[in-house]
Amino acid sequence: MTGNSFSGPTDVTGTTPAKTQIMIVEDERIVALHLRQQLTRLGYDKISVHSAGDAALRGILNDTPDLILMDIHIDGDIDGIETAAGIPPHMHIPVIYLSAYSEDQTLERAKLTHPYGFLIKPFTERELHATIQMALERRKVEFALKRSEERLSLAMAAAKMACWEIDTHTRQIQTSGLANIIHPDGDAESLSANWDSFLKKVSPDDQNLVRSAFEAAIEKGDFFDVVFRSDDPQPSVAWFRAQGKTFDNGPNLPRRIIGVIQDITDQRLASDRLRQATTVYETTQDGVLILDHDLRITNGNRSYANITGIAIEDALGHRPHMIAHDSLPQVFHREMFKSLERRKHWHREIESHNADGIPITLMTQIIAVDSDEGALSHYVAIISDRTAIRRAEEELQYLTHYDGLTGLPNRLLAIDRLGRAIERASHRGCYLACMVIDLDNFKNINDTLGHGAGDQLLVMISHRLRALTSSTDTLARLGGDEFLITTEDIPNENAAADMADRLIKGLQLPTRLAGRDITVSASIGISLFPDTAQSAQDMVRHANTAMYAAKNSGRRNFAFYKPAMTDDATHFMTRSLELRRGLENGELVLFYQPQFSRLTGNMTGVEALIRWNHPIEGLLGPNEIIPIAEQSGLIIEIGQWVVEEACAQAQRWRDDGHSPLRVAINVSARQLRSDGFVDVVRNALAKTNTPAKALELEITESMIQNEALIIARLHELRKLGVLLAIDDFGTGFSCLGSIKSLPIERIKVDQSFVQGIPQDRDNSALTEAIIALAYTLGLSVTVEGVEETCQHEFLAELECNDFQGFLFCRPIPANQVFKQPNNSMKIS
Repeated sequence: MTGNSFSGPTDVTGTTPAKTQIMIVEDERIVALHLRQQLTRLGYDKISVHSAGDAALRGILNDTPDLILMDIHIDGDIDGIETAAGIPPHMHIPVIYLSAYSEDQTLERAKLTHPYGFLIKPFTERELHATIQMALERRKVEFALKRSEERLSLAMAAAKMACWEIDTHTRQIQTSGLANIIHPDGDAESLSANWDSFLKKVSPDDQNLVRSAFEAAIEKGDFFDVVFRSDDPQPSVAWFRAQGKTFDNGPNLPRRIIGVIQDITDQRLASDRLRQATTVYETTQDGVLILDHDLRITNGNRSYANITGIAIEDALGHRPHMIAHDSLPQVFHREMFKSLERRKHWHREIESHNADGIPITLMTQIIAVDSDEGALSHYVAIISDRTAIRRAEEELQYLTHYDGLTGLPNRLLAIDRLGRAIERASHRGCYLACMVIDLDNFKNINDTLGHGAGDQLLVMISHRLRALTSSTDTLARLGGDEFLITTEDIPNENAAADMADRLIKGLQLPTRLAGRDITVSASIGISLFPDTAQSAQDMVRHANTAMYAAKNSGRRNFAFYKPAMTDDATHFMTRSLELRRGLENGELVLFYQPQFSRLTGNMTGVEALIRWNHPIEGLLGPNEIIPIAEQSGLIIEIGQWVVEEACAQAQRWRDDGHSPLRVAINVSARQLRSDGFVDVVRNALAKTNTPAKALELEITESMIQNEALIIARLHELRKLGVLLAIDDFGTGFSCLGSIKSLPIERIKVDQSFVQGIPQDRDNSALTEAIIALAYTLGLSVTVEGVEETCQHEFLAELECNDFQGFLFCRPIPANQVFKQPNNSMKIS
């Protein structure tokens, strides 16, 4: 039968048999010719013939056929089956074997090449045509399927997805592209082997989650849906989502889970970023608004409502209220839209009000947001509440020029106002007074009543000064307990003096502080323009110098600046620098004045007296040291040196074989008030192995007048075993009853009482009374300043213990102390 009764099939490309190209591989020429004739009659015009496998393979590469009719037994080195196996797989050419034999071995070999048909010779044209048609149709279907699979594969690759199928019984996995999804650089076979191998590629933190989802899908037939991370050594985390469903395929077929796995890392990151952005949007303290093209609100966060007091629901459809005010000029909106159009951004700080009418300061920014096409999409407005910042700046500006405690102008503003006052006084040709007021002994208030009480006192003083000055005067606090007053248009120096006197009297009125009645005094220094200064800085400096002169003259006083005061101040500054240098360079030394027993005449102790080996002026006495040290604050360091050196000298005397000697040291109130003084004494005694009873500390009567801190410090020192004595006794205003309660061992009768004895009956009587009182109280007595024989003879009849004075020995260096004849009293 011919093929004319068939309409030729459309090939894979939609061509008719006439356009189908067929290759014949047949080594018998007659058979090949007959086969070609058959094909021609069937309508196949494009036919090529090859007799050997090698030639056929070359022909395939040169002119690819649509189908091959392959004889199995052909000439050459390779047979038809081997030739079919040599066709490149990507060409997908259907092969139909032709053979006169059908032995099993040949058929098994042929099956390995996946032929499209097998014709046993001889065959009819009808069989040939039907076989060719079925082969071409199969190729067409397979090609369409392959294209479909390819499209699906590309789509899934684009979506970062892979298919998988799990046999729930064997747990074997069949996959498509799974390795490329989870581990692009990994082993595909290890992923496709079984479920356990797959789990090893899951992050250990997520393995239980994935395993539980898998088990639930098997047991309940549930839908499988789980998100997990891969166990990828890469620094960035990779996220995946596996979805699938359990399918039952009948009693004889395995139960399967079929589904997909998708790489959702990008989605997860985008979701995280969106969540972060949402969190920022909802939690930021700034108000954030989404605005339409006309700047009307379409959305907003809670912070905008918190800042303005306007609920978002009420704000929708309206412009932000800070730019919607009718009071804003038209030029405001023109500039805003012009900036948004040109620069896509606009910002301005706006003074506005919230919903309750409270003033607020808002930094408003509006940013234009474009669409992907570049057209305007919407605007974003950011509103920052700068009210607190503005208030803080105003407060800082206030504190820059005003004192935070009293509310008075501070030094900076005072100097500025003084400069302006000088300009006015110069223009008008009149006097100007600058007064620096310093409270006397203010530190005692802080030390005894506390800094809180000190602050209360400063506020109280500021109120009094306001009441004592006129509205045209400038009153300022320079710092600490110093105040400044600038008075303009005063007629003369006497008027300034009257004002200073009025201030001193007004300030010393009694006041109640911390539950106590106290009286405050002040010292005032005055400088005048144009007499003593021409600039604000000079006037303040000169007034300050005059204030110190008033303090040195007895406090509770005022003084006008004189040029000589600058010389004194310069001398003090120079002297204090020299004294510090002298302390550092070892220029200070101690001299010792012996004390002798009234009864035995033997030396019982020495008083350590400081001297200064000045490199230029020679040996200087305590009058050149103590006042400078007290004013400059060096007294603490010098006092520590005196304690340490006196104890060290006592140790050196003992090391030289001399008997222990009591060493007396003068101590200032400033030393006793310092927190570390007791430790200084303790450490000095320990370092030199000096017995505590060999050290005597001398204090003055004035130091123990209602000074709770000093009295407590004396008890601490007495606990160390140190001896305590009152120096210059009788010159103060001690309550004799309180002396008995103090840890005092000795009193020293001041030399001012000894002078004139015995001729001066008053001094004689006072000296006798002091010695008798001390004897009654059980205190030792040392009489100092004995310079004449008649004084010694008078005192020898009284109940005193020791003598000290020039009559017996002047202060001498340490190496001469034990060179006194028999270490005993000798009247010189």
